[in-house]
Amino acid sequence: MAGPTKKRDRNADVNLEAEVKQLRAEVANLRIKLSEIHGRSDLQTEVRRDRPWIRIAATVGITFALGRMIQALRLPTAAAVAIPMITNEVNRRYL
Repeated sequence: MAGPTKKRDRNADVNLEAEVKQLRAEVANLRIKLSEIHGRSDLQTEVRRDRPWIRIAATVGITFALGRMIQALRLPTAAAVAIPMITNEVNRRYL
């Protein structure tokens, strides 16, 4: 009775080894894709540095718009403190 059990264990081991090889190949492919994505994002960062005036104009526009909104909504002065933080976050994410 021990013979068939050992054969099944060996088959299970072979299947597990094949699955591990497949997973390692997938991880290698994902690493390649990730490096390509990082390469593209670095390229976009360089393009952004070519036009600093866009970032300055966006900062001025966002600050002005947020200031007007706070004035129109008659929010307390403490809300005005959030304007630079919001502007920085918009610049960080989109510009």
